Amino acid sequence: MYTHHTIAVLHNQTDPTSPEDVLDIERQAIWIEEILREKGYKTLLVPFSLEKLSNLASMDSEKALLVFNLVDSEPGAANLAYLVPGILDHMRLPYTGCSLENLFVTTNKMLAKRVLQAHGIDTPPWVCTGETEALKQSAIKRYIIKPIAEDASIGLDESSIVSSEEVVEKLKTKEKSLLTPCFAEAFIEGREFTACMYGTAKSCTVLTPYEWVFQGYEEHQKEKIITYDAKWNESSFGYEHIVANYHAVASDLPLLETLTAIAHRCWQAFSLTGYARVDFRVDEGGKPWVLEVNCNPSFYGFYHLALEGGFPFEDLVQDIVEQVL
Repeated sequence: MYTHHTIAVLHNQTDPTSPEDVLDIERQAIWIEEILREKGYKTLLVPFSLEKLSNLASMDSEKALLVFNLVDSEPGAANLAYLVPGILDHMRLPYTGCSLENLFVTTNKMLAKRVLQAHGIDTPPWVCTGETEALKQSAIKRYIIKPIAEDASIGLDESSIVSSEEVVEKLKTKEKSLLTPCFAEAFIEGREFTACMYGTAKSCTVLTPYEWVFQGYEEHQKEKIITYDAKWNESSFGYEHIVANYHAVASDLPLLETLTAIAHRCWQAFSLTGYARVDFRVDEGGKPWVLEVNCNPSFYGFYHLALEGGFPFEDLVQDIVEQVL
């Protein structure tokens, strides 16, 4: 146990105008810092800036230092997330989480889907500027439009789901309204699951995948998608009616084993390190499709899975630190 190390918990700069998803990063930083302090590490809370990173790099070399990197992309600044590991590498500061290469590829959903496809991992067919091959597949009746390089469900609402006949026109309209490149992927009717995983370049641990349950959606004739409002707006219908089911039902165990195996394949395909999350849709025939691989995701899923699994979440956080050291 490397408790002689100082852990600098690095997070986004915030101000009163910061959106809720960015403010949440700061809340998680405070949470993780408290856990590490209680584990016996010396800790620092550090809002991201080049000046502060320079100060960390210039600290006395006898004071072993590790950066717990929680910096995430902000709306309109998708490159912030993947650049930070590169800066830390340049400053020779060891850090937790995924590498620049990991974040660069997964932040760009088009690059990520091509990696998945190249490794034989099923991901929904897509349409974007210059790529319309999917439109020849008559079985695809609906698409969902998403920004190429945003996370936290930014830009997602019920209007994001469109018919195949209007997808090209709606895609252009969405890009103009969001002021960012978008793509449309085949909308998979069915169930939604998430797998959380952590580890090293050589091996990873995949926690039992959990399901997002859309309560009351059919009665209210609402689309079963996790929108931005559903994640961050407490007064929205989705915030109140989308529930994570962390308890594995016996009849789902074969499916969960399949999802776990696919998550392992994603870890290897992207040469991941640190911690990550894979989001799935499972179609009505029971076939899983990988929607995206999310590097350095929030820790809420990990926390609830630790509770369900009967092991301390605090130990998981320490494992992430110790794997770097």
